[in-house]
Amino acid sequence: MRGSWSWASGEHQPDRSGHPILAIPGVEHVRFVRASALQKLPIPWPRCQDLDAWCCDVPGKEDFVISVSHIWAYAAHPDPLGEKSQLIRDLVEQAIAEHKPLGQALVFFDFLGVPQQPFANGQRARTEEE
Repeated sequence: MRGSWSWASGEHQPDRSGHPILAIPGVEHVRFVRASALQKLPIPWPRCQDLDAWCCDVPGKEDFVISVSHIWAYAAHPDPLGEKSQLIRDLVEQAIAEHKPLGQALVFFDFLGVPQQPFANGQRARTEEE
């Protein structure tokens, strides 16, 4: 990992010599999911704050960052039944095959990238820090 991330401490210290996206103000509060991790996520996909650390990384200079833009058909979760997850994974793989990145492929998907409100019983509310 080219940076450190901790929701508990609120500290995120990416390698600022890395990917140009890291120069965007506020990006230190965003998580980028490894494309390879998308296949391993449960359905429905978990909220950003519930992702395991191994799923995410800070973009490096050679990495390929893919941003997914989509409509949420439901207020609390963009795809609670997993109907779009395979299509998203397929499109990410297609983009990787077409662009052949030198580094890893990372995905920004809003639900996975920024803290969300609870959508299921037993999930804690977003903290003020989140």
